[in-house]
Amino acid sequence: MHPFPEAFKLQFLIEAELNQICLAQWQIQLNFDSARIIIEGELEHVDKSGTVRRYNTDESRLSPFFLHHLIGQKVRLLEVEPFRLTLAFDDGDILRIFSDEGPYECGQISDKNGQGIIF
Repeated sequence: MHPFPEAFKLQFLIEAELNQICLAQWQIQLNFDSARIIIEGELEHVDKSGTVRRYNTDESRLSPFFLHHLIGQKVRLLEVEPFRLTLAFDDGDILRIFSDEGPYECGQISDKNGQGIIF
């Protein structure tokens, strides 16, 4: 629905530690110690060995999920493109979160104060 904001507006994600991953029928929540990302679209996980796994919450069933080892890791780097947010973690794993120009929102990012950004 919306492009991601510029990187300086998402700097609160740097050093955020992932504490919990929640799966729901149409969303994936990444709960950090100081932020939350709700994904209602596509997510790509590139593990440290280079294996790429792509998940889409619009599908009736998620494929096997391999994100649990990210719990306890911190975001060390972020990169923002208009419709892609890339987060790099301690161990070298990368998450890419996608947005699009469609009529529906693809998710939300909020800081520890609940201030949110819809993408």
